[in-house]
Amino acid sequence: MKPLWGSRSLASVGLTLALLVVGATAMAAACGGTSTTASNTPSATTSTSAEPSQSATPLPSPTVAGVIAFEKVVETGENFEGENSVTKSNICVVNADGTSLKTLAQAPTRESQPTWSPDGGRIVYVVYGVGMDNLNYAALWVMSGDGSGKRQLTKGSVRGIDPAWSLDGKQIAFSGTGLPGEGKTHFSIYVMNADGSGLRSVRRLAGGKTPQEYQPAWAPDGRILFLRLGDVWSVKLDGSGLAQLTKAGNVARFALSPDGKSIALQTSETVGVAATRGSGAPVTLIEPVSDFMVDPNAAAAWTSDGKALAMASGGPMGSRLYVVNADGSRLSAVPGVDTAAYPAWRPK
Repeated sequence: MKPLWGSRSLASVGLTLALLVVGATAMAAACGGTSTTASNTPSATTSTSAEPSQSATPLPSPTVAGVIAFEKVVETGENFEGENSVTKSNICVVNADGTSLKTLAQAPTRESQPTWSPDGGRIVYVVYGVGMDNLNYAALWVMSGDGSGKRQLTKGSVRGIDPAWSLDGKQIAFSGTGLPGEGKTHFSIYVMNADGSGLRSVRRLAGGKTPQEYQPAWAPDGRILFLRLGDVWSVKLDGSGLAQLTKAGNVARFALSPDGKSIALQTSETVGVAATRGSGAPVTLIEPVSDFMVDPNAAAAWTSDGKALAMASGGPMGSRLYVVNADGSRLSAVPGVDTAAYPAWRPK
């Protein structure tokens, strides 16, 4: 695969990108509607309220139909490093028009990054604080799309974030630490079977000196894309064929379209979409991000047909839940959702 950009910043090609993070209020309320409680999770740390999202600009309701899963921030507080972070959040679903808001997973700690299986029947997600008394630990769980059948996938010393289903729904890639002999602090790309078995590293670490690797995504050709050192890379499932796809140095998050032809990218100020191959001017979705989210961090998720994206904050302050067409037209906001993070469209 050829690089998406040469050795220049995204801003130099008319794009400065940004994706989604978490929002918060100091309320014990969930998303609303029926809730389903996850088990075996410890109590959250002492929390404080967060300020609401900065985006008070009136926006129309989305015209794109579909169901969106997202992280609903409930409380924030200081983490073990003294930084502001989410201490309590739930996994919720809502129709894009704001109806049928429902809590699927509600715990005393943080539940984050819901990701639908390709058939729309299951959700893999991150639960923080499992097995330890701080939010620095994270485990992957899976549940049915209605919130039932919750089960922990990663256990022991393994930490897992950024889950991504393979296109056939048989495997899950994630950014993780803790496999024997690979250390407990260096994040790299792992893959396991959808039932949690067969855990393995995609690339063997070189004495912990290789760059940290995050946000895996499965391409239609079976390669795994991931982020390291501010750029998007790809690798084959057996760890061979490592290739750098962008040469920007400032990509913070990315989201690959279902057909693999487009990619949403975030830098410090803008969320935009560019073609993965060939030329063409990138399309700006929102700019500056600070007009829509308190924290300049964002996360984006494509619809199954690749025609629109959902966006929300990726930091501890959260944001409204936005929907925008892939060509940058018709920015809208889901009614009644104001502290959202990490959205995911249910496949149709």
